[in-house]
Amino acid sequence: MKLRIFQSYSGDCLLLESSDGAHRILCDGGTPDAMRAFGAKGVSQLQKEGKDIDLLYVSHIDSDHIGGVMVLLETALEWQVFDYHHANGDPPAEPELPRPPAIKRLWHNGFRDMVTKNTGAIEKLLAASAPVLSTSTDPDLQHHGHEYAKIATSIKEALRVSRLVKPELLGIELNTLTQTPAHSGKLLMARGDMKPEKLGSLTVTILCPTPGELRDLRKGWNNWLDKPASKKAVKAIRDMYASALEAGAVGNGMSPFDLYGWEGLPAYKGVTVPNVASLVLLVEDGGKSVLLTGDSHADMILKGLRDEGRLNDGYFHVDVLKFPHHGATDNLSPDFTKELSADHYVFCGDGSHSNPELEVLRRVYDSRLGPASKRVKTPGLDGRPFHIWFSTSSMTPNSSKQVTHMTNVEAWAADAAARSNGVFKAHFNDKLYLDVKL
Repeated sequence: MKLRIFQSYSGDCLLLESSDGAHRILCDGGTPDAMRAFGAKGVSQLQKEGKDIDLLYVSHIDSDHIGGVMVLLETALEWQVFDYHHANGDPPAEPELPRPPAIKRLWHNGFRDMVTKNTGAIEKLLAASAPVLSTSTDPDLQHHGHEYAKIATSIKEALRVSRLVKPELLGIELNTLTQTPAHSGKLLMARGDMKPEKLGSLTVTILCPTPGELRDLRKGWNNWLDKPASKKAVKAIRDMYASALEAGAVGNGMSPFDLYGWEGLPAYKGVTVPNVASLVLLVEDGGKSVLLTGDSHADMILKGLRDEGRLNDGYFHVDVLKFPHHGATDNLSPDFTKELSADHYVFCGDGSHSNPELEVLRRVYDSRLGPASKRVKTPGLDGRPFHIWFSTSSMTPNSSKQVTHMTNVEAWAADAAARSNGVFKAHFNDKLYLDVKL
């Protein structure tokens, strides 16, 4: 297999290609801005080479994962319109972004499909709450306003993606499963009777989410909608033009309604339920393996591997591990780096929210070269080289905080490599993409 790591700002955007070069999976699309600046150009090279994307996989609906996918699909539609007019002798100006390759299939658990009821009310409350909270003088409410604005944007992007793949537009197959046709077109999850999907020599196994995790997601969104604090927010929104915002009035006496602690359904160890419901895939080809984790939590990932019979001896080794949630500590558990090992660890993030976090990087390093109490259980790894790949470098971020953090990451990596006696190497992406040959 071959892995390509695109510049994706704070998000994920990876391309997997089969060992024979005949089949490809695009894994998330990064942020919309990253797709416009980097991903679209990189992906368009496939089209020039006559190659298709067999599967476009969206792990979940956060904007730093699905936003770039929306841009890619909109670009495909723009080129379709251009081709129509060109064929009829009235060609418009070419689209701004280069022509993407053909996309055959999309795997994406849509927001409305997952939540099923009250979706319209939830979408409206998110969209309306974001500006009210963001203008508050209360720092906590400002933070939640930012979070809701991001989620509201993600939902709109997810709805747009769902519309674009309809037969009358791009005609991309949605959630089709050739090996388990009984579940084709439905929500994707780890089912007991699910067979691995085949894309030529690529074998794709869905590890997460489970039906229970999707039930929790549905329950959480509706609990959130019914919270008293949410209803207070609705009243504040109605009154916003009648002086509710004067002197930061929204910030006085209004408790933040919090995605990190939904009423009746708290976040799992600090990780929001939408992230926990990420689609986690194990991709295998010719003895090589790649674990794609989205923003899921370590406990869910390990459980998915156990349920699939991959942790029977208490450990599992893959060639590539895409670290969950950009290397955030909240998504990690003590067992994760002790039971799961890789030759290549991939971290997608540009320093936003201090991701990838230095503590997570240290734990990866210690799992291979640290004291015995922190070492991974996988046998035969003593002295075996391992790599950490970063989707960006200190040259890419836009804010000074991000630059500072990525500079610190680069300094840590240089020091860690120097201490490893050649066992560990770090790679930073200051180009369009990085290629990893497995």
